[in-house]
Amino acid sequence: MFYRKFLSTGDNLSIIGFGGIVLKDETSFDASKYVSYAYDNGVNYFDVAPAYGNAEEKLGPALYPYRKNVFLACKTGKRNYSDAKKELLQSLRNLKTDYLDLYQMHSVSSEEDFQNIIKNDGVLQLLIEMKEKGIIRNIGFSAHSSKIGVKLLDYFDFDSILFPLNFTTWYQGGFGKDLLNKSIETNTTRLGLKPGASNALSLDTINCKPSKNVKRIRDKCWYAPLEDDEILKIAYKWALSQSVTSVLPPGEFDLWKKALEIVMDFKPINDEELKILKDSSENKLPLFTL
Repeated sequence: MFYRKFLSTGDNLSIIGFGGIVLKDETSFDASKYVSYAYDNGVNYFDVAPAYGNAEEKLGPALYPYRKNVFLACKTGKRNYSDAKKELLQSLRNLKTDYLDLYQMHSVSSEEDFQNIIKNDGVLQLLIEMKEKGIIRNIGFSAHSSKIGVKLLDYFDFDSILFPLNFTTWYQGGFGKDLLNKSIETNTTRLGLKPGASNALSLDTINCKPSKNVKRIRDKCWYAPLEDDEILKIAYKWALSQSVTSVLPPGEFDLWKKALEIVMDFKPINDEELKILKDSSENKLPLFTL
């Protein structure tokens, strides 16, 4: 396994993380099996959120034997102080831990999100206080808007940003470059989402908008994941050739395992592979747009 630095603390993170959504609705036996498999193969970065159904309840017991040796990240979708505190405390209980290595504001998408976050009784104030108390070690956010993500990075000295880093979204949606450049400028750790995605399932679902009229290809993916092995390998090469610390694959265990196998032999992308990837993105719907 290859490791890269989490900039603010110097923690070495595996270049592939384990998304807790993989464990959603799995049996306790399978949850423990999947987490053990990840840990035994050198994965030490785990990420989860209350929005992922019962994933926290599954991850907590499965990760408990390894807790002190891993970097555990969680999120809150709440924007005010009191609601976010309740969610944080519940996540700590579910995850059977008394601290989180990273706590993130989930899916920041709009100007309204930004204004609510920075209020005196907003979630950011809670995160600052919890970091001072040692309950969280790092403060971050996940960005579903390039404009608002850049605005937040200008507003506060965040420890990390989690954002879509996907070739189709990059080339066909223009999404990702601004966030990458700004986070490099602010020396903020970059964590990538959706490297193993192919495209949005419809115009209605772009920018992570759920649609009851669109049938999913994979239950835990709101987009079409890459299933072609050649393109999949190049896609992870591309994502990890950007200036990022780690990436999170799709939420199905077989897709996650395949990604793990790919990154074990990581080499930077070359020009020929880059052309193949760009050509593959043509006429595909991006997951996100500016």
